[in-house]
Amino acid sequence: MRTRRRRRIFAMVAAAAALPMVLILLLSFMNPATTMFRLLNPDSTVAKWVDVEHISRHFLITVMGQEDQDLPTRWTAVDPNDYLNRVAAHLAGEEDRSGSTIPQQVAKNLFLWPESDVLRKALEAPLSEEVALLLPNRRILEIYVNTAQFAPHVYGVCAASWYYFDHSSRTLSLDESAMLAGLLPSPLHVYRAPDGGMAFTADANGNGVADPGEAGFISAKGYWHAREHAPRWFEQMGGMRDGRFIATEALGISGRADDLPAADDPCGERPAGLAG
Repeated sequence: MRTRRRRRIFAMVAAAAALPMVLILLLSFMNPATTMFRLLNPDSTVAKWVDVEHISRHFLITVMGQEDQDLPTRWTAVDPNDYLNRVAAHLAGEEDRSGSTIPQQVAKNLFLWPESDVLRKALEAPLSEEVALLLPNRRILEIYVNTAQFAPHVYGVCAASWYYFDHSSRTLSLDESAMLAGLLPSPLHVYRAPDGGMAFTADANGNGVADPGEAGFISAKGYWHAREHAPRWFEQMGGMRDGRFIATEALGISGRADDLPAADDPCGERPAGLAG
């Protein structure tokens, strides 16, 4: 009886460990219909999948420049030495000022929940390593930019591009890309300005910018920081050489999005449910 119980427990543990691997492997050829972050959002959400070939290279490179410049060359979710240093800092009670890599954020967005706690961090580590080991970096980036949150109810670069700028993600400029990338650390206090572009949910002194102490400060800070640093990130990621975007070419994403036929663009029309 005891042996049977042990076998049953072992089978349950093995199944629980294998399920995420199966789901991640399915993502090699299937686009996720939704994410845990979207399911946990109490409001109605809007998203529209767009294949990575049809996304502005300026946006892809800016996102990597801000979030994870090593993505094209790294084969794990995090550098092992960096991870050990972060664990040591946490155990010492020090603040962790480093951000999550893109594989970590994909794992979190797809399978976990927004609140940062010890349990989520414990689950995020093995999930993100499975994402990094089982999916090509090109696919990881594609999933990330289609599932990241850019406003309280807006997910993915296609919906975000239409929401803020009234056009497809294939034609995002470097500056527009920086505005969107700057929201990724904190997208909950931003909304579309009346004439397009971004506004923030608090502006108590009426100066047009969310200042320290106002609800939109973190969003606004990320927005301005990204706009200032995007050209440098672009060059750090290799920039453009001989008409080729070096960082995206390294991932196997060739050419420019706006060289492809507009009629083939999955983001060519405003996503359903997104107010004009």
